[in-house]
Amino acid sequence: MTSVASVTPSSESAARVYWTAFIGLFFDYYDLYLFIYLEKVLAQEFALTAAQSGWLQFTGLAGVGLGALGFGYLADRFGRGRMMLAVFGVYVAGIAGISLAWNHESLLGFRLLASLSLGAEWGISHTYLAERVSGERRYRFSALLQFSILGGLLAAMASRYALPVVGWRWLFALSIVPVVALSLVRWRSLQKPENDAPRPAGSPALQESRANTLFQAIRENGRMFLLCLGLASLTIASGTMNIFYAKDLPQSPIYTVFFWANVAPGMLLGALVVRRWGVAWALGLYAAGLMVLSAGAWSSGSARSGLVFALVLPLLNGIPFGLMGAWFNEVFGSYRTMLSGAAYNLGRILAGFAPVLIVALGLQENGRYFLFSGLLGLGVLGLAGFIAAGSRRRPH
Repeated sequence: MTSVASVTPSSESAARVYWTAFIGLFFDYYDLYLFIYLEKVLAQEFALTAAQSGWLQFTGLAGVGLGALGFGYLADRFGRGRMMLAVFGVYVAGIAGISLAWNHESLLGFRLLASLSLGAEWGISHTYLAERVSGERRYRFSALLQFSILGGLLAAMASRYALPVVGWRWLFALSIVPVVALSLVRWRSLQKPENDAPRPAGSPALQESRANTLFQAIRENGRMFLLCLGLASLTIASGTMNIFYAKDLPQSPIYTVFFWANVAPGMLLGALVVRRWGVAWALGLYAAGLMVLSAGAWSSGSARSGLVFALVLPLLNGIPFGLMGAWFNEVFGSYRTMLSGAAYNLGRILAGFAPVLIVALGLQENGRYFLFSGLLGLGVLGLAGFIAAGSRRRPH
């Protein structure tokens, strides 16, 4: 395994690197969640059947996986900088198309195009950041990069307050304006040749890893890829469960803000634990917290248990969300953009089926979905054990 620590960090400031990576992710998350909030509006606008609405959601999930694989591969071959700019072009085309969609088929096609950019952004942005920020600050900046998920909070506020005024088409179209403006910042940051190409190898091991073919890289990293995929699936499924818990929140702006903002301290807590004790301890803390919270909510007779769960769960979920970007980039050598992005976004696809599984098992009634979230915590605890065992066997 080759760590990104062996790659020479760029001389540009960490703050500039951070904002270059952040701006694309933030607006991608905005449009991703805006599409979810406007699902019923779009269904009514285009007279969609339940099956057609389902295909729209599946297309969004499939797009992030394809974007992570395709653009991640191109980024590893031809440079993160070029692909960061190309992804912005795909983003603008997809969102502009959604705002102008005239029927179900056009909406489906542009939904796929926009989703490709989100899948691409996560892997490319995290790799770009990890290769340019020193090891002791990498997890902190990676956690801060995940603050881009607060684009979902902007989407929630826009759908609540701006939708009745400007309509759904303008909600999508208006996001293009800041993205085009901010893309100039990204373009200027990527003008230096060293920012537009894959980072130079800093060790013979990395040089040898770069020489591997794609299939060799997949074979050599297969076991670790499955571990990362499992971690992403379980932790993102925990986040997906909020569609059940959020209904217990009072429907007011203050609780909406708490619901989204509570993830931030969890991300920073995870970065702190990683710095002091390592990734396995951070994941163990998350898993234990999730199991205790689930057991408490399930056994409590209080009517407010769902409210407490809905507000505390985002804080816990922030721990793995904040560390995955940096850690995935450490465990993969060659083709790390593709492999890390694919592990996260394919995990997102698998996690998207969690609500379906809950309904199929009949766990949505009488608070029994707390059992499901507790089992997710148990699964993460097992993965944390594998990571800890691997760290002990690996020579320093």
